[in-house]
Amino acid sequence: MLRNASKAAVAATGFLALTALAGCPDPLKSQVRQVEIRYVTPISVCRNKLPPVGDPSRAGSAVRDLDPGQWLEVLVPGYTDGDEQGLEALAVDCTGSYLFANESLRGGASDRGWPRFVDPDEMTLNSGPNGMRVLWLRALKFENGDEGGPIALSRAYGDNAEIYGVGSFRGPKNTKFQTARIGNETIVVAESKECDPETQTCRKRGHFFLPRRGRLIESTVVDLDRVQVMPSATQRGLYAQYHLSTDVTYQKDGILLLERVSVRIAKTEVPDLDSDRELRAVEFSRFLKIERDTMFSSNEPLWERVVGRD
Repeated sequence: MLRNASKAAVAATGFLALTALAGCPDPLKSQVRQVEIRYVTPISVCRNKLPPVGDPSRAGSAVRDLDPGQWLEVLVPGYTDGDEQGLEALAVDCTGSYLFANESLRGGASDRGWPRFVDPDEMTLNSGPNGMRVLWLRALKFENGDEGGPIALSRAYGDNAEIYGVGSFRGPKNTKFQTARIGNETIVVAESKECDPETQTCRKRGHFFLPRRGRLIESTVVDLDRVQVMPSATQRGLYAQYHLSTDVTYQKDGILLLERVSVRIAKTEVPDLDSDRELRAVEFSRFLKIERDTMFSSNEPLWERVVGRD
């Protein structure tokens, strides 16, 4: 699971998503990587006034928790919490962009038609440091089981609810979101996990979103944990099993990725074949640097350079 740092002067921690070579057990505990930075609140692109807090001494300074319906009121102008009319397919968000018109959401459909009444359970709310929230409205369904809809980086503080960026995301329902700090910039990170029921192996990926001009732009996707089995190129009659794990460290000027691919010869029941043994392990680090609206890698992923050579 991706880890968050809770201190206002500390960047979000690195995460290590590591699963066993077979099956989908819980990942091992992440290594903590911290970089000292100065926290700077993002510039809001949408703002709604909130009723005052009950305690006058906390007015204007308290981080507040809103329920899904309240956040939807902030995200979608004109929407009222509990509105029985629901959302239209062509609804616009608070930045003036269509809520569901994004290439990543192509092929998705509302299983209850339009207008769509919003069930609070369809909104994922993940908390971050300094009161930050990441919202994901899972209003669209896809044939492969994915769900999709708008995401937003937001915060309710004092008597204001603010939106810092709006985007779109499609992925498994159990996708988790967090915020992370790169220098003085807040980014959104989504961790998705997809499992193959036949091989009982899982693949985890990190999706990195940059806030730009009121939008959340998916800048890059990184494999965090991945397993693949294929015929061995060097061990005749045997299969090589590749396992990738990635350790992520957020730094002042980008993201450091430490990738490790371990290779083993998979177990076979054929007699006289030397199977079920470790073959080798390779480690390599690469750096993701922010350049305007995207991230550029200092090198090709280790997975692409190792798999299929053993």
